Amino acid sequence: MNSYVKTGLLALGATVLMSGCAQKVRIKALQPAEVGAMASKKKVAINEFKNDKIGLSGKIESQIARHKLDKKRYFTVLSRKDLAKVLAEQKLQSSELMDETTSAKIGKLMGAQAIISGEVASANAESGSYIEQREKCLAYYKDGSGCAQVRYYNVTCKTTQATVSANINIVDVETGSVIYGDTITKDYNADSCKAGQTNLLLVTLDTGPKKILSKAQALNKLADDIASEFVYKLTPNYVYFSVGLLESIELENVTDAQNKKFEIALEYIKAARYDKAKKLLNDLMKELDGKSYAVAYVLGVVHEATGDFDTAKELYTVADDLTVEPVDEINLAVQRIDSLIEKRDEAKKQMNAK
Repeated sequence: MNSYVKTGLLALGATVLMSGCAQKVRIKALQPAEVGAMASKKKVAINEFKNDKIGLSGKIESQIARHKLDKKRYFTVLSRKDLAKVLAEQKLQSSELMDETTSAKIGKLMGAQAIISGEVASANAESGSYIEQREKCLAYYKDGSGCAQVRYYNVTCKTTQATVSANINIVDVETGSVIYGDTITKDYNADSCKAGQTNLLLVTLDTGPKKILSKAQALNKLADDIASEFVYKLTPNYVYFSVGLLESIELENVTDAQNKKFEIALEYIKAARYDKAKKLLNDLMKELDGKSYAVAYVLGVVHEATGDFDTAKELYTVADDLTVEPVDEINLAVQRIDSLIEKRDEAKKQMNAK
């Protein structure tokens, strides 16, 4: 491809990526743990997994031990040495903890509220290589009609495929029942030559073969991924998403000073100066007798962004009542806020459970 054409397309790509859209605000929302039964199981023990040649149980133990929510450790992980000691005293093997009754018995002796056990069902990895021919234009025709001189060359492409599958159970020590049981599977497929192709719009840039993970590295990564997914399910967590703003006051009899104040409030929001934005927007609400749905909505977004969902809901309701016809941003806000409040309240119950 002509170098001038490439340059033009790259510039077009940058323009498309940078093209404007409505200003957005990043929202942080607390979500409850997927495994809600773990809310009152803060003291946990992790048993050695069966067939665990990739150290999955150790990774799970490590991630659970260091997991924090609002800068506080969420779980207390009981020592694996203590678990081994109790098993030895009871003349049991770690594999016997796959049985709920045995897990409950051992857990009570340790002072655990839940015991996590499992089995690595499969952990396989393969690697290979092949030769791929490439071409490079050494010189273009002056009129830009095409490539005048081409050089052909070969590159060695490497591949790695890996898969890890694990069965994981959590036993409630008090009841002896399984409160979680699932199989988590992760795959890794990489090709050093395919990884070396960078696509931007219609242009493919040959950046050469890229380094990919070895078999051992791939298995280690997949074990980390399984541990992360599993631990994520056990605790409340924060999710992040963007919400669009309205960028003009819709009323006809608005003064230039009021429009300017609204613009300044939007600038403060862009800079994450929500305190200043709140003051300006509250002033506008008073000046406009609370008749602007745009001001009410944007003020609601500011309260949502600062975690005050209840006030945000009140403002979204005000904005919705003021609209004569549907406004997409307000419709989404009204639908969203109730769900966020419900999930926040459930997550707080989980966090405060003992």
